Amino acid sequence: MKEKWIMKLKSIQYEDDEESETLLDTEAEYFIDDNGERVISYEETEATGMEGSETEIHIAPDGTISIIRTGFFQTHLIMKVGKKYFCNYETPFGEFTVGVSARWIHNHLTDDGGTLSMRYLADANTTLLSDSEVSVEIRRISSPDDNETD
Repeated sequence: MKEKWIMKLKSIQYEDDEESETLLDTEAEYFIDDNGERVISYEETEATGMEGSETEIHIAPDGTISIIRTGFFQTHLIMKVGKKYFCNYETPFGEFTVGVSARWIHNHLTDDGGTLSMRYLADANTTLLSDSEVSVEIRRISSPDDNETD
C-alpha cells in the first residue's frame, strides 16, 4: 500500500493593489524520484480552474523548482532564485513562452512532509503576466504500517 498524503495549496495572484486567492485541499503523492528530487503530484480541480490536468512539483537538491502540468493545460515552469527561465505554456486557447523569475523560495520539506513556498514573476515579451505567491503544505494521512497488525 502506498502512503497517502494530504496537500494544502494556497496561490495568491497580485495585481496592482488587489489580490486574488485560490485554495486547494486534496490528496497527493509525495516521494523522492530516481534523480533525488522531491515530487508532489496531484490532480487539478475546478477550484484551480485547471480541471482535467495533473500537476507535479519537483524540488531538486540544488533548489530548482519545476512545475509540470499535463492534460488539458500543459506547462513546464522552472524557477530558481537569481535566474530567469523561459518556459512553454500551453492552454486550450493557444501556446506561448513565458519568462519566469523566482523572487524567493522557502523549502522546508522533509521525508515526513512540510512546507514549500515561493514567489515568482511571469512575463511575456517583458510584459508582466503575473506576480504569484504559492505555498504548499504536505502531510501524511496514512502509511503502509497503518494496516499491519502485530
